[in-house]
Amino acid sequence: MPTTDDLADELAIAVGGADIFAVYQPQVSLESGSIVAAEALCRWRHARLGDIDPATMIEVAERSGVIHALGRRMLDECLDALAGWRETGRAWAVAVNVSPLQFEDESFASDIAAEFERRAFPPGSLVLELTQDVQPAEEGVVPQLHMLREIGVEISLAGYGTDSSSLDRLRSVPVTEVKLPGELVRAAAGPALASLRDSVEIAHAQALRVVAEGIETLTHLDIAVQLGCDRAQGFLIRHPDSEIVFP
Repeated sequence: MPTTDDLADELAIAVGGADIFAVYQPQVSLESGSIVAAEALCRWRHARLGDIDPATMIEVAERSGVIHALGRRMLDECLDALAGWRETGRAWAVAVNVSPLQFEDESFASDIAAEFERRAFPPGSLVLELTQDVQPAEEGVVPQLHMLREIGVEISLAGYGTDSSSLDRLRSVPVTEVKLPGELVRAAAGPALASLRDSVEIAHAQALRVVAEGIETLTHLDIAVQLGCDRAQGFLIRHPDSEIVFP
């Protein structure tokens, strides 16, 4: 098995080639049942080792500094996909996961803004998904997020409802959307369902969209509806794929 250093060297090379690619998992509106967005997920198909676990890939990228090149590659690919969808009349948004380390690059947000405006994408068509690891108190992060929000890029917070810090983030970060982890949605019953519904209501009170992740069965979908979520994604709707082939 290659060491982390070996994988880092190979990842740095792979970033520029076809072994790195995006797959997309659709999100549907629970009001209309139609696709409204898709989350882009990064994949690495290693020539010798096969598909590298995404968590391992991101860990290697963050530890080695390759995350900056990888992140830019993914954004470019996702914006190309977004343009293609719109050329065929599909007014979907694309959501791209962002590592906290990417904010250390002072040009990160401005480069996204320049490309977003150059392509003349409408507001709300690009969503940057943040994890709970993002520390908004760190100098420079919140101003970058506000700048992106001003031009119509939306900000999503993953892991909502997992702890009290989620509520604090809603007050300090200019988010437009929160995502409920699949494990919370799938386990919601009785008091847990009521508690999670309260979290959804708090988000809605702040005019935030709520997405239920990890929807694998019709029962899970029914839970998302009971919670009052706006959107849902998961294997029941579609497994991640390189193309979205829905009409």
